[in-house]
Amino acid sequence: MSRSPTTYLSKLSLEGTPSPKEPDSHMQPPQQSPSVHGSAQYSDESDWDDDEETRDTVSSPMGLKYNIAHLSDRTQKVVRGLFNAQDPPRISLELCGIKEDDPDGEGVFYAFQMHEVAPCSIRIGSRNSKRFSIPKCECPDARYRHIRPCKHLIWLFDRISKLALYDHDPDSHLTLTELGYPEELGDPFRQISEIRLDVLVDSLYCDTTAPNSDTAPPNPARIRQAREIVAAVAGVQPRDVDGYRLDLENSYISGAPVVRHGDVEATLFSLILASHSLAACLRAELSASDPAVDPFRVIQHRALRIISELDDYSAALKDSAVAAARRAQGKEAEGPRNVSWAASQIRHCVSQIERTVSRGSHPLADSARASAARALVGILLAVANHNVDSHAGDSVDNRNLYMCLLGNHDTGFVYSALDTLVDQSQFIEELEDVMDLLGRSGAPASYVANMRGLITRMRSHTADSGRRSSGNFTAGAVVPRSRTPVLEPSAGHSQAPDPGPSGRSSRPSNTGSGNTVHFLTPEVPASMSRGRGRGRGNRTGGAGSKRSVSGSGQDRGRGSKRAR
Repeated sequence: MSRSPTTYLSKLSLEGTPSPKEPDSHMQPPQQSPSVHGSAQYSDESDWDDDEETRDTVSSPMGLKYNIAHLSDRTQKVVRGLFNAQDPPRISLELCGIKEDDPDGEGVFYAFQMHEVAPCSIRIGSRNSKRFSIPKCECPDARYRHIRPCKHLIWLFDRISKLALYDHDPDSHLTLTELGYPEELGDPFRQISEIRLDVLVDSLYCDTTAPNSDTAPPNPARIRQAREIVAAVAGVQPRDVDGYRLDLENSYISGAPVVRHGDVEATLFSLILASHSLAACLRAELSASDPAVDPFRVIQHRALRIISELDDYSAALKDSAVAAARRAQGKEAEGPRNVSWAASQIRHCVSQIERTVSRGSHPLADSARASAARALVGILLAVANHNVDSHAGDSVDNRNLYMCLLGNHDTGFVYSALDTLVDQSQFIEELEDVMDLLGRSGAPASYVANMRGLITRMRSHTADSGRRSSGNFTAGAVVPRSRTPVLEPSAGHSQAPDPGPSGRSSRPSNTGSGNTVHFLTPEVPASMSRGRGRGRGNRTGGAGSKRSVSGSGQDRGRGSKRAR
């Protein structure tokens, strides 16, 4: 006699059931970093327990155990990669419902729609590269459908161009090529190497791996930005962001639990670092005046990072251990990070700010002008405080950043940009500090005279109180960020629709919001219109039903000649 399901359930206990959050470690294979191509490697048999049953079993995040011995090696790798407890969830169920079958079907069916975060890889090589002299993406569109350039290449080069084309006029047009990047960018590999990859990606909110590793802890720039995003969500005023919850950065440990019980802000901070897609969504919702996404603040941080890289390069020349660590991180592969490189990149930062302030098609808001001035003054102070020989050189310009940019030449460094921002008189004290440094270190008389004239014009500037307060980012804030404004109903929804006979609305509610999830509509295969009712047509129709249930856009494409 067969036993009832409750007979088995009565023998279960919580102690013997693995938690969904912590699958039984004895049943989990050891985790390895994904390879360069994104697939896990499990070739070393010594990594597995000798027990055959253990080797052939995996545990899902829900605590279920699966026997995968009968699966192919490739499928086993997919399953193990999917159930890797160390990775954040990549698949989520976002919609389900009961749908009516077509007239020839059998009633209704269940539809489930999932969302998956699917990574893809882009390779950019030098002009001498045998494989990647032309940038390539590994996405399905590029590999199987031969769509070139794919959307990923265009998306990436758009962001790289924004950083690399420092002298680009915002009102002029770039010429996009069939390779996915604008002609004006020239050689993408050279542009990236001149900036240095790890410096570039600070502004792209990306982590950087060492040459012999496929994983990396969060970039310090991402950690700082995550704290700034939390501050914006919490309603902290921009002027107070730098001192807000510094413990989040100081106490962060990569791989620590995401949920911080009793601390919502710390939990959000960890979630932002765990999910690049969540961070991108939050950045898109912030105002340009929020420090986390303020473009001028981002440029200022890049300039400070460049000076920090110069200091690290100088330290490596004096300490072999530091030099070895830098080589392991790949910092020597792109060329020296010396005074010549640092001066060139800092000039580019200043030029980019000046172009944005003076060449934009629309005048900047008061808060943006204040942010631009703050970034320029911060860069100027950092350079004025760096009157030191960083390394050997044929001339003082080749070894001293201050002398290269300020001390020996009057190139209008920062001054020419600040001259368009004389209304930002709240930075006079910082400029006076710069003048003191110039007096102690020495500077061309013409540059000193121009700076004194700038300060004089700032003092005499008669800005109204609203503009002065906007320099501190307080003007124009009609509704504090800590409050949620009441959403006013649109004209089309000022009156409720008439109910139908059953008492329900006779027309569907508005689902046009960008935050609303819609079921994907499967394409009908061409064979469905021929021989309907035949065995072949019925099988095709069945496949179409499966595609609509799974909600997979790629599967729909395979069943449609038009999609091919």
